[in-house]
Amino acid sequence: MKLDMPSISDQQKFIFEQSTKAAIKQLKDNLKAHVLPGQTEVNEADYNRAHLLDESRYESPHPDIVGAYFRQFMNTFPEYNTDGKLAELLGLSGDRRIRAFKSGEKKVPFNVWRKFLILTGRAPQEVLPVMAFMG
Repeated sequence: MKLDMPSISDQQKFIFEQSTKAAIKQLKDNLKAHVLPGQTEVNEADYNRAHLLDESRYESPHPDIVGAYFRQFMNTFPEYNTDGKLAELLGLSGDRRIRAFKSGEKKVPFNVWRKFLILTGRAPQEVLPVMAFMG
């Protein structure tokens, strides 16, 4: 018995197509997210807004902003109501980093902050062009 299998390249392209379709669906679903009021703990106008910029102009947010944003998120989503659960969502190991960000002991790296901004609808998700399928 002979089994005709698609080439590895064809299999990879199929997986890519399926993943792209799933991503498109997720992006469309993202547009249906609930709109919630902003945080009211701090007056954001009193702080630098460079934490909302792209990586080339990014400055880590003030600890007051980090704390206010994180607490609002944790209060809104009970499944992420601890520093440990939020750390896991953001791809961090352990809750100490979250506490260090909130206290100002450590600056929030761009990639961690950007992921949080995307999750909270404060920044758009970046979609990169595929230049070619290279084996």
